[in-house]
Amino acid sequence: MTDSGSNNNPELLSVAQTAKLLDVTRQRVHDLIKNEQIVARKLGRYYYIEVTELERYKNQPTGKPYQPRTTSQESSIDNCQ
Repeated sequence: MTDSGSNNNPELLSVAQTAKLLDVTRQRVHDLIKNEQIVARKLGRYYYIEVTELERYKNQPTGKPYQPRTTSQESSIDNCQ
């Protein structure tokens, strides 16, 4: 008896499948693997990505964190006079 949701046999996606789900090129997926932004397994000549790893990547925040502007007592316009 096997459990399809067990960690012993995770669902793996090819680079092409991952690219399609992320709406990027296969080269971009290879770049993400090379830069260690996505963890992949190499089986023979090909890389495979676990579904859970893809979800982790998709759910991580992107861009710079929001930092509100701080206002100073003197503005830069006042310094020019």
